[in-house]
Amino acid sequence: MKLAIIIYLMVGVVLLVVGFFGTGECRLKNTDLFSDAAFMLVWPIYFTVDVIIGPLKAADWLHMQACQGGIPLLR
Repeated sequence: MKLAIIIYLMVGVVLLVVGFFGTGECRLKNTDLFSDAAFMLVWPIYFTVDVIIGPLKAADWLHMQACQGGIPLLR
């Protein structure tokens, strides 16, 4: 069970790193730690709503979190 939680959180960290360094130029980096922590905890929900069901591509979704002020917590 601990391993599953660690893997889950590590995937969130990897997604943040990819968003910061792999989605193009990032002029205004999201430095809000609460936003990043919330993203790491609920990334599957946002991925489902924004990418699978919604209009965004995965790269745009990651770029929005890392470089455009973060994904809004309340929709």
